Amino acid sequence: MIEIGNEPRHTTTEIEIELQRLTEELKIEDRLEKTGTKQAFLTIKDHKDNFQNNTKCRLINPTKPEIGRVTKTTLDRINTDIRSQTNVNQWGNTMSVLEWFTNLPEKSSLKFMVFDIVDFYPSITADLLKKCLNWAKSYTRISDTEYDTIMHARRSLLHDQKGGTWEKRETAKQFDVSMGAFDGAEVCELVGLFVLKDLERIPDVTSLGLYRDDGLAVMRSCPGNKADRIRKALIRCFNACGLKITVQTNLRTVDFLDVTLNLATGEHHPYRKPNNDPIYVNRQSNHPPNIIKNLPSAIERRISELSSNEETFATAAPIYNHALESAGYSHKIEYHNREDGNSTQKKKRRSRKIIWYNPPYSKNVKSNIGAHFLKLIDKHFPKASRLHKIFNRSTLKISYSCMRNIQQIIKSHNSKVMKEANPPPTGKTCNCRDPTSCPLNGHCLVDDVIYKATVTTTNNTASYIGLASGEFKKRYNNHNKSFRHERYRKETELSKYIWQLKDEEATYSVNWEIVAKSNTHRRQSGMCNLCMEEKLQIIRLRGNALNKRSEFISTCRHKKKPSTRDKPKR
Repeated sequence: MIEIGNEPRHTTTEIEIELQRLTEELKIEDRLEKTGTKQAFLTIKDHKDNFQNNTKCRLINPTKPEIGRVTKTTLDRINTDIRSQTNVNQWGNTMSVLEWFTNLPEKSSLKFMVFDIVDFYPSITADLLKKCLNWAKSYTRISDTEYDTIMHARRSLLHDQKGGTWEKRETAKQFDVSMGAFDGAEVCELVGLFVLKDLERIPDVTSLGLYRDDGLAVMRSCPGNKADRIRKALIRCFNACGLKITVQTNLRTVDFLDVTLNLATGEHHPYRKPNNDPIYVNRQSNHPPNIIKNLPSAIERRISELSSNEETFATAAPIYNHALESAGYSHKIEYHNREDGNSTQKKKRRSRKIIWYNPPYSKNVKSNIGAHFLKLIDKHFPKASRLHKIFNRSTLKISYSCMRNIQQIIKSHNSKVMKEANPPPTGKTCNCRDPTSCPLNGHCLVDDVIYKATVTTTNNTASYIGLASGEFKKRYNNHNKSFRHERYRKETELSKYIWQLKDEEATYSVNWEIVAKSNTHRRQSGMCNLCMEEKLQIIRLRGNALNKRSEFISTCRHKKKPSTRDKPKR
């Protein structure tokens, strides 16, 4: 059971100060964004046996420290160096497991022992990770800054839908290896390497390996009491690290990852969990054509790789053919021997620095975006251009991305509804000395809005659309500054018009109103709804509009999020 409690007020500031120090030492303080907060939630493990009577939950914390992007690279280098020097079997995918299984000698005289680490991610403690890092120093270089950065990336806070902040009570200094963290898998691999060094010393175990929290070993056929001693030795190794496992011994056949391995026959074939039939993207769906075209061949290649021969492939193929047929495909998958594919060596190609353009694909768009993009390259960077060597069809390429799927749309809608139903606690909405003079009738502290300024004279009315990513009051004060001081008269189209009226000694009044509210740039989607909403409102303007047409093609000013260079608020 995980106990959580309210986080002390000073903790967030302490984390930000430590992060700022580390990024300055790594010289990335101007490139690393501050961590955005997301609501934590629970998922029910309804795929487990007897979950109705023994319900288990998994705590998911989507708030991922951005420093994890840096430590992911560091841990990946550390793990690679350790694997190359120790030659332990830490598998990264199913194909490496199959390679290990294929090379086992005398399979008929061996038995499987399969084990699973219980609650691997939450079971990793700060002391265990420190032991692993200190042990890793004997194989590779780990600087003090890298060490501190890896430990800092484990400091994790939980956020609720009302803006509250929580921490796990049983952990020291908010330590947590959260599922979905940028470097969570790499931390588990490092702990796995640390445990594997002791597992190889267990007698009577011929060979063993580990994939994240799933382990597999083979041993010579032995009586039950001897197999039980090996099982207990395995449990002791994990208990010494503070980890619990479940073990099964003396098995001839085992389901591991997405493949079934059989020592009696030496064969392997694809494995799927019960009631887990495959479902594929429909042929008529709104996906890029290359995805629809290559889907059947990708499935065919994958099932062939997981099948040891054509007979096992033929046994597994019907369920996948049925799924393809249900999705509107007429293709029937056929077996391809892996050895035949490996016989033709691919020609080595020189690596190029390529800039990719990834527009979202939609069948509703009739224009051939790709063709227009390539024509623009030929038009603006012809062979006679000095920039042709840098920008040409070999260095500028296009690849369509997918639109949001139904799950993402529903999730976004539910999140919006929940925010409206449970708005976060708000403080003051106005800080004007005289509330009656507030430009927005007591709501001048609203943020992330599109506003409209209507300038009225005796014989004319003009409108101006603007946005405020921070508090509207700050943007309002900047406008007033440009109205009062002539050196700022060219700051905006609105200030130009106001000074034009002043030069003509015309009487005017300015009325302010909020026309829309949206959110700024998000890294996950790469979109800025606030800038898009501003352009839309400018298009909708009727009458005398002060905004320029060039504002339609202006770049987003919010892509540069607050970085760790910004000093944390105490």
